[in-house]
Amino acid sequence: MYYSIKHETIFEFEKTPQSVIQRLHLTPLSIKHQRILHWDIIVEGCEIELVTKDYHGNHIHLCKNDLGSNKIIISCIGNVEVDDTDGIVGKHQSQIPLILFNRPTTLSKPGKRVKKISDQIKRLQKKNSFDELTLLHELSSLIRANITYLKGKTTTSTTAEKALELGAGVCQDHVHAFLGVSRLLGYSARYVSGYLMMDENIIQEASHAWAEVYLDAIGWVGFDISNGISPDARYIKLATGFDYLDVIPLSGVRQGTGEETISTQIAISQQ
Repeated sequence: MYYSIKHETIFEFEKTPQSVIQRLHLTPLSIKHQRILHWDIIVEGCEIELVTKDYHGNHIHLCKNDLGSNKIIISCIGNVEVDDTDGIVGKHQSQIPLILFNRPTTLSKPGKRVKKISDQIKRLQKKNSFDELTLLHELSSLIRANITYLKGKTTTSTTAEKALELGAGVCQDHVHAFLGVSRLLGYSARYVSGYLMMDENIIQEASHAWAEVYLDAIGWVGFDISNGISPDARYIKLATGFDYLDVIPLSGVRQGTGEETISTQIAISQQ
């Protein structure tokens, strides 16, 4: 499928800042089942100082504000072609050893609630002898049953354990809980950020998140916990990492006083 994407974020500052540095993870990955036909990042009120990749292979742009400007506009515009692979990404191609994707992270670290779900999954496996894919889909269902999708209950710094305690959260929280349990079960697992083409909602306010788990027989395979499916041709991958902290679409440091407001609009249409 071919998609046209426009992602615009506007930062407005109450007082002109002395300095603002923004790090962008806003360029889709060029991988076997996803091809970037055209992609531009256009900035106003700042300049792109560096274009590079991180150790996960994600594209990074670093921007610095123009002195005297109290507004920054970052616009990403492009076209992407995506194939449906039933969620199968394939072999591990990162320079990072697979074993490192098995370790706990700040946002996925297991506590008693994550461990409780791990124990439930182990009992299900013992009772039903599920294959690995079925087992992980069962885990996805169990996460959704314990974390109701509800905006406004969690923040970008909420841990998997806290989201389970609250019993509510968004896609990021689903992924962190899924990663925490998957790693306890012995799997290498990673966080994925990207876009999801939702037929009923072309205009969106946020990007999406899902997980990938490495299985010896087929390699990396994706799980969209929030929607209970494996990613298909509607999913556009931006970045991967150990957890959300590795793939934050826009993150920055500001020197100055006063409040700031941030607004984001994402438009995705099928061509």
